[in-house]
Formats: sequence, structure tokens, C-alpha cells
Amino acid sequence: ARFDLDALMIPARQIGGDFFDFFKIDDDHLYFAVGDVSGKGMPAALFMALGKSLCKSCALREENHIGQIINRANREISRDNTETLFITQFAGILNLETGELRFCNAGHDAPFLLRPGQAPHSLEAKGGPPLCIVEDFDYPEERFQLQPGDMLCVITDGITEAMTAQREVMGRARARAVLDKLHANTGAAAAARALHHAAN
Repeated sequence: ARFDLDALMIPARQIGGDFFDFFKIDDDHLYFAVGDVSGKGMPAALFMALGKSLCKSCALREENHIGQIINRANREISRDNTETLFITQFAGILNLETGELRFCNAGHDAPFLLRPGQAPHSLEAKGGPPLCIVEDFDYPEERFQLQPGDMLCVITDGITEAMTAQREVMGRARARAVLDKLHANTGAAAAARALHHAAN
């Protein structure tokens, strides 16, 4: 009852490496991640499955320090990277009691923050390179205080590089415009459907 969450992933022409994950670490902390593996096809899909499972394993071991989770995951995934692929990822841990978001951005597109009464804007971060680019990179843990009614919308290039019905590339500007038209009380599922509809 303290948060609303929805995720949508629809394969395009071929299998790819986009992924999302979320689960509660304990009663008051929600882990979530959205990522994208470089390349397409079966190698990307298999590497995605490996990366997703290792990130989850690290999250369950490191509890609620997202920086340590991503640092450990980066080291472990890099060891099994025979195809020299990489993973962009935005991962966070939301404190369901306080609304504090601790997050890490590994080369992923910045999420959109939707706050009542304000235009959607990017949640910028120091971040770092995609996973498997620099094995010993020290990813910083960053913090942001979410307010009641805030919505965080994390996307992949499946949205920004999609072609609209008018045969135009969606891009971040069009995605932001779609989110800007949402009503103040729009839920996560309706926001996901609005983006999906705009990108078709």
C-alpha cells in the first residue's frame, strides 16, 4: 500500500538484452533495477540472464547498500564476459518508510522524475560506466528524497529508439511529452501503457 510499481517489456523483432527486476529485501526496503545489454540475439539474452541473477544475488548478500551491490556485481559479471558485452543499468533501493531512494546509475539513461505540479525532468547522477567496462570502478551510492505522489519512470532505449506511427524516432523529448500529459494521480501501470502506446 505504500508504493505503486509496474513494468512492461515487449520483445521487438528479435530477442534482446533488456531486463528489469524488483523484490523486497525486507519489510521496508524495495530493490529494483532496469538494464540493457549491448547487442542483440541469444548472446545478449544469455548475458542478460547472467547479469540479472548475479545482481540479485549481490543484492541479497549486501542488504541495502546499492553502491556495494553494483561494485560486487560488476566484478563478478566481468569475470564471465567472454563475449566482451556490457550492461547499462539503473538500480536503486527505496526505503518504503521514509521515501529515501539510494541509487546507482551504471551508464543508463537517466530516469524521469514526475512530481505533481512540475514538468517531468531527468534524475541526473554522477554514476559511472556500464558494467563490464571498468572491472574495478568504484560506483558511488547516490541519494534522492522522494515525496508523496512522486513517480520515477525508468526506461531503456526500447522507448527512446522506437519508431512512432509517424515513422519518427521516439527520443527522450517525445517520451517526456507523453509523461507530461499524464494526470497527477496516474498510476504506474497507466504511465507504462501511455509510453507503450506512443511508441507504436
